[in-house]
Amino acid sequence: MKIAYWILAASFTLLSCGEGHNDGMKDYGIIPMPNGIVPEQGKYILQGEKTVAVSSEELSMKVFQYFENALKNTSVTLKRVSLTEQADISFLINDTLPDEAYTLEVSSHNIKISSNASAAGLFYGVQSLLQLMPSEIYDTQQKYESNIEIPAVNITDAPRFPYRGAMMDVGRNFLPKEEVLKFLDLMAMYKLNKFHFHLTDDQGWRIEIKKYPKLTEIGSHRKQTQVGHCDYYYPRRFDGKEKEGYYTQDEIREIVKYASDRFITVIPEIEMPGHASAALASYPELSCGLGKTYVVRDYFDVFDEVYCPKEGTFDFLEGVLTEVIDLFPSHYIHIGGDECPKKAWKKCDHCQALMKREGLKDEESLQSWFIHRIEQFVNSKGRDIIGWDEILEGGLAPNATVMSWRGEEGGIEAARQKHKVIMTPGDKCYIDHYQESPEFAPLAIGGFLPLDSVYTYNPLPVELTPEEQAYIIGTQANVWGEYIQTPEYFEYMAFPRLLAMSEVQWTQPENKNLSSFVRRLDGEFKRLDYCGVNACRNFYEVNLTGAWNDSRHVYEVTLKTFCPDTEIYYTINDSVVSSSSNLYKAPVSLSEDATVYAAVYRDGKPLGRITHKGFAMNKATGNPYECVPPPVAEKVNEGIGLTDGIPGYTRDLRRWVIFRGDTVRITVDLGKAVPVNRVAFAFLWRPFDTLWPASKLSVSVSTDSKTFTSVGSKEYSYDFTPTEATRFPVSYSFPEVTARYICLELLNGGLCPEGYYHAGQQSRLAIDEIEFY
Repeated sequence: MKIAYWILAASFTLLSCGEGHNDGMKDYGIIPMPNGIVPEQGKYILQGEKTVAVSSEELSMKVFQYFENALKNTSVTLKRVSLTEQADISFLINDTLPDEAYTLEVSSHNIKISSNASAAGLFYGVQSLLQLMPSEIYDTQQKYESNIEIPAVNITDAPRFPYRGAMMDVGRNFLPKEEVLKFLDLMAMYKLNKFHFHLTDDQGWRIEIKKYPKLTEIGSHRKQTQVGHCDYYYPRRFDGKEKEGYYTQDEIREIVKYASDRFITVIPEIEMPGHASAALASYPELSCGLGKTYVVRDYFDVFDEVYCPKEGTFDFLEGVLTEVIDLFPSHYIHIGGDECPKKAWKKCDHCQALMKREGLKDEESLQSWFIHRIEQFVNSKGRDIIGWDEILEGGLAPNATVMSWRGEEGGIEAARQKHKVIMTPGDKCYIDHYQESPEFAPLAIGGFLPLDSVYTYNPLPVELTPEEQAYIIGTQANVWGEYIQTPEYFEYMAFPRLLAMSEVQWTQPENKNLSSFVRRLDGEFKRLDYCGVNACRNFYEVNLTGAWNDSRHVYEVTLKTFCPDTEIYYTINDSVVSSSSNLYKAPVSLSEDATVYAAVYRDGKPLGRITHKGFAMNKATGNPYECVPPPVAEKVNEGIGLTDGIPGYTRDLRRWVIFRGDTVRITVDLGKAVPVNRVAFAFLWRPFDTLWPASKLSVSVSTDSKTFTSVGSKEYSYDFTPTEATRFPVSYSFPEVTARYICLELLNGGLCPEGYYHAGQQSRLAIDEIEFY
């Protein structure tokens, strides 16, 4: 079940990437970090014509041709010779090595790469060898004429997991074939071996199916696309631009072969039974009917437009899957299975009769029945299914592999049932989430997943026994496409986080070290640049965070950068930062409202943009509070989110503390009695999220937390003419009092009004940042 772990202790010394090894390891710059590496003396000079001993077998020749192409921009030429001849470079077959394992020996005299006959290890050995070469060999603007110096080294290596995946979602927004091929090239560089191709969704059908031409004639087109988040504007805004695109079967074959030449398996995903709007717009007879008109969706949500489980639908899906299976040799076919609302099935006479006939207790069981039937068909073709973790609901299909995305719980449950699992929890593996401050970053779906959080992920839950952990076959980075409309933006989201994920997938935990990784990544950015990758540059910028220091009784702003061997310069309330500004040495203390600006420098030169963040200092900052009722959401700085000194902003719900209930009482403990005469805070208005501002504020104070005295109240009205999410700051002044405890009682906004989303439902409150003066 589990990939064979192997340690040849007599033949190599395992170097973990601890702090003590950083200086030595950074010169090699290999990502992902090999699991066994021994530095040697000297270097190999690659220049002119070099002979390469390689088998004439197809797989070995595939590696040779790749290597030859990788050096096309240099003065090196390669001449193939047989394995029986002496050669400068040898690609050797050693069938004692496990699949994908390799050894790489570089001396001053020659280079040897060994793997078993599958040749995957040869390919990965070549990737490590190429990373030992100067990044300039990838510069297409000029030929690299210099000698290529390769440091002498012995590497013995094998991956931690057999499944090392990345997902590209082209269902929401089509990306051209050229970007798919470029992504496959980049996956290969970092030893990923599974490309999950999300080809269908509510917003588009992206693969030609000859038996059902309307899927691309109708399903690959939409008239427009929403602007921004679906919950940010009221009413929704659209760009008015037609969006279309699909891959012909010839293009699919080209993609599959291109991937195979790089030892990558393409796993297609055809969504069912939900996420089917584009298919139902093309063939509405596949739905439950119910008098609904089906369209290719132009905004992003979970729609109750699902396949009806009738014979005509299964004929259709089997016809689609037959063509898909013919195009993709992958053992796995991904059938989705996620986010399937049951509203239509509950109203559908056919579905209810089917449930009664089959003895299905509820609609979740009907979904399980649906998935079982599709699995039987896929199994009959010699393939197995993968599904998102919802396929656990109602009973797991016998041979299914579970892709766990709603946390790790689904994967844990599936592993305990002895099913194979691919871990891909959203908070660790969804690299379409924000990776830099959402306040200023390009639009993303939400969340926050910085580089280090990806890197430190361990896909093996401690709750599982070693035997159960063996069913975790790997992990996958997902790049969902709702807000990704261009190749450049796709690359911004994927890189450099995909490199961090590659080390999660390949390198044993004891050989991982974040300090080592960022040193290697610093050098790897140059290669990404030469390859034309629009990687996120937050690596070279300052991330600012603030917190109250109880021991020092002061608010402190911490400045950090991922980039090693650099200096940070900063200013307060001055947007011009230079190497003459304040040099950051310790957290910056603030005693009043301020905006801190900062930039990363190396050798007196800036490496990235100036970043900044505003902080609110007042008598409430850093103080604890109690809420009645408790908040339903407090995602950042739980317990101090209302007084953490960082005001919320409209683009990011994580910064707001959200409450349900007619009345909310928040009591802040200031630690000691102090004079106070004004309170200020803000509400967030986002109608789609049922967030409406409070209609009334009442303030009372106490010195002992038992007896409170009212100091006044105020009713509020707001301008709701804006059509986008709005931050409404409010304040209330009252005669100065001395108090330790201040209670804010807020009357919520009542029912969501007619003419807005969720009319008639109870509204909720989103509050931040409480300030006392």
